[in-house]
Amino acid sequence: HSDNYTAELVLKALGASVGQGGTSAHGARVVRRTLQDAGLWKPGLRIADGSGLSSLDRLSAGSLVGVIQAALDDPRVRVPFLASLAVAGRTGTLQDRLPALRWKVRGKTGTTSSSSSLSGVIGDSIAFAVIENGSPVASWAARAAQDRFVTVLAGLQTRSG
Repeated sequence: HSDNYTAELVLKALGASVGQGGTSAHGARVVRRTLQDAGLWKPGLRIADGSGLSSLDRLSAGSLVGVIQAALDDPRVRVPFLASLAVAGRTGTLQDRLPALRWKVRGKTGTTSSSSSLSGVIGDSIAFAVIENGSPVASWAARAAQDRFVTVLAGLQTRSG
């Protein structure tokens, strides 16, 4: 389940938790600092809000994959992180997507009028992210392309391991 209001509150709580104040800007600084410390922050990235709905947000597929991989690699975070993701062909925004990969793919979608994304995990170790931008983005075509990408990637994983 995606809850943009809760995502905003979590970002603001991050700012408040370090004594900077419970604002999106302060929370964004905490996120930026955390990503910098992990070596995942690159020039051009920007966090403007907690939900990803702001047109000022700028993330790359590589940065999302880095965050996902960091969550998978941290034994304290791995299980709750995976449990928070929708399951292909089963739950959330992936309930009607990728039915052939049911339980093999977990992910998070993002959709606005100018972007569409799918990021997550194939199996228990392959992190992926696909981001499509435009003005406007045809969400049905973007989702079909994302699903093809994940299906091919899952097929490669099955053949190699």
